[in-house]
Amino acid sequence: MKYQGFIWIGVIVENLEASIAFYQDMLDLPLLGKGDGWAHFDAGNGALLELFSGGKASPEPKTSDQQSIILGLRVDDLNGAVDELKQKGVHFIDEIGEFEGTRWARFSDPEGNQLEIKEIP
Repeated sequence: MKYQGFIWIGVIVENLEASIAFYQDMLDLPLLGKGDGWAHFDAGNGALLELFSGGKASPEPKTSDQQSIILGLRVDDLNGAVDELKQKGVHFIDEIGEFEGTRWARFSDPEGNQLEIKEIP
């Protein structure tokens, strides 16, 4: 069996409507549909991001005990993406990281779920 990459990821949130607003308005992910306790977004390259209600929000970025997976979104221009997100009010957790030409920046959604945007050469 050969895997072809991730096609779907789910994030469990406490306030579904506020989370929909963040992912749609701040991250510019197209909302594909929503229903009772869920919402689907186009995450690019055929992948879906789905929000589910039933989670627990945190006022600070969640720790590894609270969140075992960090969602990463690929961008072509990391500096431009960081600037755009900062202008929209997104607060980054730390400085831009770099390893062997790959660069990333971590931030959290309104519920403390950690996310990352990544530039890969």
